[in-house]
Amino acid sequence: MKYFEETGHIWRTLVPKFGQASTVQGELLCADEKLRDETTRNGNINWDGGHERLPRMSGG
Repeated sequence: MKYFEETGHIWRTLVPKFGQASTVQGELLCADEKLRDETTRNGNINWDGGHERLPRMSGG
C-alpha cells in the first residue's frame, strides 16, 4: 500500500484539478496520463498533431 499512498500524494501535490501544473514534474505526470488514457481507451486511434503538443483534458 505504501506505493499507492505515495503515488496519490505526489499526484495530489503536483497536479491541479484544472489548468497547468506549477512544476515541470506535474506537467510530465499530466502528459504521461494523457498518453496512457489515449492508449488504454482508444488504442491510439486518435493520435494526431495535437498529441505532439499534449493539450490538457478539461478534467485534469
